[in-house]
This record gives sequence, structure tokens and C-alpha cells, in this order.
Amino acid sequence: MRYHGRLLAIGVVLLFNLLRYFYYHQYLALPFKWTFFILTVIFLVVAWWSGKQFDHVKYMSERDPLTGTYNRRTVEKSFQKVAKKCDQKDQSLGIIMLDLNNFKEVNDEFGHQRGDELLIQTAATLNHFVGKNGIVARWGGDEFIILVSNVKENFAESYVKKLQKRIKEQSSEAFSNVGASVGYSIYPRQGVSFQKLIQKADAKMYKEKKEK
Repeated sequence: MRYHGRLLAIGVVLLFNLLRYFYYHQYLALPFKWTFFILTVIFLVVAWWSGKQFDHVKYMSERDPLTGTYNRRTVEKSFQKVAKKCDQKDQSLGIIMLDLNNFKEVNDEFGHQRGDELLIQTAATLNHFVGKNGIVARWGGDEFIILVSNVKENFAESYVKKLQKRIKEQSSEAFSNVGASVGYSIYPRQGVSFQKLIQKADAKMYKEKKEK
């Protein structure tokens, strides 16, 4: 969770108290009292608490409540910003769609709680694999989407296959029959529309899923 709300609230309070000080004690020449600091501290505490509530609400609005990854709405908004940065640096952007194989069987055999644990574990693996070079989001159900900046020509072999292998390895530790079907598309080579790129990645993913 970021501190934008708290920092902004603290900044506003400090500015307000600075203006208050100059107005009462410099402009009006009123005597300075120690209660000034007490009020300032109270204002700062209230500002910090209010800012924390704002940061929490903002965080929850951007995240999937189960896995902690970004949610669908956030990744759709993020695409435009990331794509613009890639344009400025003359880079390509990879869009990966990932679907867990046999996830329904896990829920049926072990229960939904174990299925949730698998989703949380998968999200953690994806975040660790992607690092700071990408954005991970839960697209829905057992599907995840990943935005990867500055992809290379051998994206499929150097990144996608390694990601798929890593998911299989982490899943096999607890669920031997669980793997992942993966599809991808590349901006701007295969399109500039987010929806079009998603459709291409989704089609590749389901084609792979049917072949297994």
C-alpha cells in the first residue's frame, strides 16, 4: 500500500499551520502560545489517520481481494500508460494470458479453500517471476494477465516458456496435475488496441489448452 494519501494530508496540514502561524503571530502580532503545537499535533494525527483510510480504500479498489494482484479494471487502465512509455523508448510490450489447467478438479477434490491457496501461490510466483518489469493482474477465476515491458524478439522462448515452466514447478509441489496454458500477444506489432491484443493472447491460450 502506498502513502500518497497520508503524505498529501500531512503536507496540507503543515502548510495550513505555517500559514496560521504567520497570520496570527506575524501579521496580527498576537502572542505565541504553546497550545499552538498541541493543535498542530492533533491536526497531524487526524490528517495521518484520514490519509491512511484513503490509501486503504484506493489500494482495495485496485487489487484483487484474494490474491493481492491488480484487478481487471486497473490493468486495463495501466495498459495505456505502459504502452505510451514503450512508444517513447521504442520498445515492445508483451501481453500474457495464463489459465491454470485442471483447476476445477482441484476445487472438486480438495475443496475451494485449497483452490484459493493455489491461486494465492500462483499469484506470488507470478509477481516474483515478473518483478518490477511487469504488472500482474487476476483477470477472473483462475486466469491471470501479465504486462511485460521491453520484450525481446525471442519472447516466446526466453520468457513465456520459462514462466510456464515455473508455474508447473510451483504447482507440482502440492498439486501434481496442475500446470498452465499460456497465450501472448505483442504491442504494437500485433495491434495497438488492448481488446484486440487480449483476444489474440486469449485465442492462443485456449488453443494450447485444447491441445493438452
